[in-house]
Amino acid sequence: MKKINILLIEDDKKKSDDIISHINNKFPSSEILLKESYHSGLKTLIREPFDLLLLDMSMPTWDRSPSEAGGEYEKFGGIKILKELARKKKLLPTILITMFDNFGESDNSITLDQMNTVLKNDYEDLYIGSVFYRSDISQWQTDLTLFMNMIAND
Repeated sequence: MKKINILLIEDDKKKSDDIISHINNKFPSSEILLKESYHSGLKTLIREPFDLLLLDMSMPTWDRSPSEAGGEYEKFGGIKILKELARKKKLLPTILITMFDNFGESDNSITLDQMNTVLKNDYEDLYIGSVFYRSDISQWQTDLTLFMNMIAND
């Protein structure tokens, strides 16, 4: 199995720790870099080469710090990152890892299944699929492993 160089864009500490731990266990030769906001993630994607992007959908605009709250919250920051990758013709396999099965608000909401369909249609050269993360259920680990095996065995 080849080494996978991974960028994880995720602002939730528990979720990112779980993802990193799982990958280190299942794919020990892989390298994972964590970024916690839209801007730091996008800047890193543009400057450095990766084999795989693990992407949250909702994220702060900027990195948080003891004195900074992270700016506005990007409800669809993941889509904005995919748009930039497509615009720059940077074809990086991407897996969405989310804790939400609905996005948006009431009349403008979209389910995770609907989001998958849209992303597969709009970003067919980038988007592999989604993983629904819940810390109390291990199905997310199985789903992530299946997607990552596709990359590792490529």
